[in-house]
Amino acid sequence: MPENKVITVEIYADIICPWCYIGKRRLDAAFAARPHITPRYIWRAFLLNPGMPENGMDRQTYLDNKFGSAAAAVYGRIAAAGLESGIEFNFDKIMRTPDSRKAHQLLLSGAPYTDRLSEALYQAYFIDGKDIGNDDSLNDIIKAAGIKIDPAVAASSAIRKQLENDLFMARQLQLDGVPYFIFAEQFAVAGAHMPEHLIPVIDAAAA
Repeated sequence: MPENKVITVEIYADIICPWCYIGKRRLDAAFAARPHITPRYIWRAFLLNPGMPENGMDRQTYLDNKFGSAAAAVYGRIAAAGLESGIEFNFDKIMRTPDSRKAHQLLLSGAPYTDRLSEALYQAYFIDGKDIGNDDSLNDIIKAAGIKIDPAVAASSAIRKQLENDLFMARQLQLDGVPYFIFAEQFAVAGAHMPEHLIPVIDAAAA
């Protein structure tokens, strides 16, 4: 039996990005195929909509502005890809596209719980249609996930600085989309690739 090895995986993602949710599920599936290699996930913030108003905007308005008449086709393809990874997207439940900064700040301040908290936030947004830009909604999500995060820490200047640092690094990496994974500070993979395409990268990172 191979000795268990831990490797870091930095995840550049945005909670409101459906491909990021799919990519994370595929990443989990790839690690499940390598039980002797344990990932230590590190959340790195990325904003799909850096100019989003603090209170977000009406979902339909957002879709019309971003995709026009192609929105239904785009999200139909995403929904099909999600089902392959066990995600039943419920896009019709989403009423507002939020500013995701507060969700990122929670993830950054709750580093030991990145895996559980990101899954809870993805589910709340994409399946339950919760407004993850709303403080009350975020507090409910944290409680339901059984995670304790001090709201004062999540809103602190240190966490806001960390968020800005992540966004700066994303610009330095010239990222124009997510997910983007960095394995063991050595190997980078852009996009939501299938598990079988990620396994060789995991093996190389663990070598």
